[in-house]
Parts: sequence; structure tokens; C-alpha cells
Amino acid sequence: MASLHDVARLAGVSKSTVSRVINDEYGVKEATKIKVRRAIEECGYVVNQVAKDLKSNKTNLIGIIVPRVASNAVSQGVDGLSKAFELAGKHVLLANSALEAGKEIQYIELFNQKRVEGIVMFATHIDDALITAIKRSKAPVVLIGQDGSGFNIPSVIHDDYRVGYCAAEQLHQAGCCSVGFLGVKGDDIAVDRQRYDGFSNALNHLGLTPPQFHTQGQFSIDSGREEMARLLAENQRPDGVFCATDRIAIGAIQAIAAAGLKPGKDIKVVGVGNDEMASVVTPGLSTFAYAFEPAGNNAAKMLLEIIEQGRSQVAKLVLGFDWIPRQSC
Repeated sequence: MASLHDVARLAGVSKSTVSRVINDEYGVKEATKIKVRRAIEECGYVVNQVAKDLKSNKTNLIGIIVPRVASNAVSQGVDGLSKAFELAGKHVLLANSALEAGKEIQYIELFNQKRVEGIVMFATHIDDALITAIKRSKAPVVLIGQDGSGFNIPSVIHDDYRVGYCAAEQLHQAGCCSVGFLGVKGDDIAVDRQRYDGFSNALNHLGLTPPQFHTQGQFSIDSGREEMARLLAENQRPDGVFCATDRIAIGAIQAIAAAGLKPGKDIKVVGVGNDEMASVVTPGLSTFAYAFEPAGNNAAKMLLEIIEQGRSQVAKLVLGFDWIPRQSC
């Protein structure tokens, strides 16, 4: 195997010059760089990337923490992240917390041990333990999905309060008078609390009764189906339902149909996310499309700016959404 000495001898330069070329250091003439690179190619010399990273204090590694892999929001967001990091010459390490808060903190610590240059986290909650872990992290952290800007954590979020407000307006325009909300666990400030608050406040402004119910289930079709079936079995019969996610909404549609009712007619249903299943379920699900891929892309740019300049010009970026009407409302 060729050595640094072999490259230096072939190029007619010192080993220190070869090392400076490999590490892209300042002060080497372009003609010398060309000779060294040709010698490296002719010798078949393989650069020790670990040693190079240690010397330059750069690993070009970015850690990404996701709450679950089987998620439309996550998959599109990771696509946006990956494209931006690839253009910047960075490599991605992906970790799945499986919605376990303790694992999120473990992965932040692990990524720091791996000497990543930065971390992007798809957050489902914010609590003291997580904030402490982020503050202790040597690598800068950017959040997607939850607003950490109040704790000086750069964040890319969606307008969750406004989407809840608009959901109430759409159900009202569809003729609904008695509505409810199928949510997720209350520690998810964005998906549960903010969407519910916007929904509830809009109903109040429209002069309608408050939500008939506010369930707190899981991010799944099964959960939406089970919660909706339970409500109908308890003789809670709304004429409209706002669901925190499309997967929950699809489950609700299934439960409504199983109860002998017509989703979209007897009970209107609205979701959030524009999941790929939203257009193929019967009836088609009316939903709000979020900019998941741009969220990832913008979070990557925010993190790269912090890595390169020490800070981001933007502490919080709020992305909008589009209404996608289909047959369910």
C-alpha cells in the first residue's frame, strides 16, 4: 500500500507539503497541488479520513433524530435535509427514537461522541430534560416541528395554531354545528395543543359550541379508528371531526363507515399533512398540505449557517400550508 512518503517522492516535494494539499491548507501553489494530486492518483494512495478529520477538527457528519420512520412528514423532511447536506458535502447519520423521549437524549449524547458537526431533530415535545441535553450538546441543534426559539434553540415549525383555526372554518362552511377533535398526547405542543387551541378559538369566534370532545391518542390509523368507534359507541355523534393528522383521520373515516354512517355526508372529516393515502381513501380526505420537504431543507440551511458562521440569521422559521379539498368535507 502506498505511503505518504511514496507520494512525496513521486511528486518531488516534502511529506509536509503532501499533507497540506490533502488537508486543503492555505499557502500551496496551484502547480504543486496538481503535482501532488497526480502522484496520489498514480500511487493509489488512500487518504486516512479519520486522521484527516482529527487534524482539521471536521467530520462532515450531521446527526438526524426522527421520532418514527413510517411518517410522511419525516420521510419528506429527511429528503429535504439530505439534499441540502449533500450539496454541502456533509454525510448524514439517521437515528430513530421510536417516540421514546429518553432515546432522543441518548442519541444527542451519542452523536456528540461521534463528533458530528450538527444535529437536526424532528421534535414531538419539549421538556426540561430535552432542553438541558440540547444546551449541553457541543454540536449545534436545530429543531423541526416544535418551537424551541424561546430557549434559544433554532427551530423550523408549521403554523399549527392557524391550521386548527382554518379547520374549524372549513367545517363551518360545510354546514357543521357540532364538532370534535381527535388529537395526540398533550405533551406534543404543536400537533395537539396548538391545533386544538386554534380549532377551539375559531369555533368561539364563529359563535359555535366548543368542541364536543378532545381525544388524545396515537399517530396511527388504528388509533383514529379506535377513538372514533369508541365515541360513536358512547352515542357521541358529531357532524364534523378535525383530526390532528391524516393517519388519524383515515382511521376515523373507517370507523364512521363501519358504524353504518357515511363519512363526508353524515360526518365531515378533516385531516392535516396531505399523506399519500389521503387521495386514495374513500371518500377522499380533505386536508391541509404542509411543506415538509422545505422544512427539512430550511433546517439544513439554518444548521449549516451555524456551523460555518457560529450563528443563524433566523431563530425561528414558520411555514404555511395549503387547503386540499376532497370528498370528506
